[in-house]
Parts: sequence; C-alpha cells; structure tokens
Amino acid sequence: MNKNGWGLVGTGRIADDRILPGINACAGNKLVAVVSRDQGRADTFARKFGAQHAYTSFDEMLRNPEVTVVAIHTPNAQHADQAVAAARAGKHVFCDKPMATSVADAERIVRECERAGVKLGINFHNRFMPCFVETRRIIASGEIGDVQHIQLEASPGARPGARLATWRVDPVLAGLGTTYSIGVHVYDILRYLLASEITMVSAFFDTPNGVMEETNMSLFRFANGVLAQLSVHEKSPFPHNDFVIYGAKGRILGRGLTRSRAGGELQVMTADGKTRTTEFPPINAHGACVAAFSDALLKGRDPVPSGIDGLRSVQVTDAMARSAWGGVHVRLAY
Repeated sequence: MNKNGWGLVGTGRIADDRILPGINACAGNKLVAVVSRDQGRADTFARKFGAQHAYTSFDEMLRNPEVTVVAIHTPNAQHADQAVAAARAGKHVFCDKPMATSVADAERIVRECERAGVKLGINFHNRFMPCFVETRRIIASGEIGDVQHIQLEASPGARPGARLATWRVDPVLAGLGTTYSIGVHVYDILRYLLASEITMVSAFFDTPNGVMEETNMSLFRFANGVLAQLSVHEKSPFPHNDFVIYGAKGRILGRGLTRSRAGGELQVMTADGKTRTTEFPPINAHGACVAAFSDALLKGRDPVPSGIDGLRSVQVTDAMARSAWGGVHVRLAY
C-alpha cells in the first residue's frame, strides 16, 4: 500500500496537539519530516511524533523525495510563498487557515497547485464536527423548511495577554485579528451548511483601519437569499458560542457548538410542536480534517474542503475588511 509521506512546517500548538497526532492516526500516512526555525525544537517534535527528519530549512525538506504532501502551519503571511514552493516541488498541500492574507495570493496558490497537478486542501476542521454534519443533513432534508436567517456567535472567551509575544499581534504576519483567528471557521461553515455563496457583507470592527481587531460584528447575504448575523470576538469572558437557524417550518438551536474544542447540544424544533435534543461531545476535528485529506490523496479524489473553499474564505474576509474600514456594504462576485 502506498503511503502519504508528510512533511510539516510550523511547530506551534495546533501542530503539536492536533495536526501531528492526526497525521499519525491515519494508517495511510507516514510522518517523514518536520521543519522549525529552531533545530532543538525540530528535533523535539521529530522525536515526539516519530518523524524521520528534523529540518530548519523548508527548501531542504522540499528536496526530500519521500515527502509527498506538506502541511503548512506557519504565520498567516507565510502561507502563500510556502504553498507555492511546495506545489512547484510537486508536493500536495494541506494549508492552515487563512490560506493567504490577500486575494491575489490565494489565487496564486490555487493557480500554482493546478499547474503542478497537486491537490490543495484547507484546514476548515469545523466541517467535520458531527453537530454541523447533522445540521447540514437536517437543512437538506427540508425538515425545518427553507432557511430564512441565521444568528451565530464564536469566541474563545476573553484571554488577557493570550496573544502577547506571539505573531498574532503583528499585522504584517497575521493580516487580521479575530477575523482570521476565529471567524474564518464559522464563515466557511455557513457556506457549508447552506451550500450557497456569500454575495454581500457588511462588517464592523472594534478598531480603526489597519489595527488588529478583537471584535467583528457582521451581516451576510447569501445567493439563496438567506441572511446571517455573526458575532466573532475575543473580549467577553462569557460567550455562548450558540447558533440559531430559523426555517419556514422549524428552528435549529446549537448550544455551545461553534468552537471545536467544546461540546454542546443541538435542539431541533418543528412547527408541529415537537422538539428533540442531541448531545455532541468534542472531537479532534482537526484530526478528522487531516484524515479526510489523507484519504482523498490515497484515492485520487479532490479534497474537501478544497483550495476553492480557501479562496472563497479569503475573498469574504477581504470584503469584510473593506466594509469595516470603509463603512460600506461590499458585494462579492465570483
């Protein structure tokens, strides 16, 4: 049986407790190499997860023929150049979110992966949370009728000083604040649930132009007519992390379910007065996303979430920044 030979660049917390365990959990994977700026850290990760090589040079890892797929988990602004370099080296690409910090760079990644004939997947792991898989099924079944509007909050809660001394407070490396750190997951999940594209956004940030935002309050209009109201923030210590989907014949209420590391419950209420509740404990959704990408590579399928999903996310967040900083509604055309 052929195996995916993984190389990972970016030895941060997510790689440590989610991505690398997810890679090793799949029988069709082999962890070949890790890359860190610090040789000692690279060596530590290699020993911990059984990688055959520990590099400080990304280019050196790309020259290793045993590496067939690259996982990119570096600061946001580095994703584009690293993804393009991996594609040109003939490696498949599994990229953390956001795929890039500009639309032009996101388009460049998609174009170079297509040109090289390699697969491109994005770590939108919320799509693999069972609560959202079930919510999508319910919507598609017609049980709550046509969806009319949605309200959603996503927040890790206030974490004073959590970003200090990290690249996430540097606009050059991070691009945006909570919009990229937290928001992109729920913006993507609404596209997934509704199977429809966002056509207009109106966003408000709590900071002026060019300053890293901690709160993003936004409105979306989808191509199918659905309206969504979203609150994404890192200020309040007591977030609900709920979502409500209002349909013509019922309602779906997710309590505490918008963040993958926490569990909650899903309530479905229908026009006949019936209500059912299902508990959903947390899972390693990152690992499930890695597993799906790994399986797609082994079977020669296009991965989902795809590079186009990553591009759409960058297009939406770019529109949100223009809306917030310009005080305007922004239309999107694909």
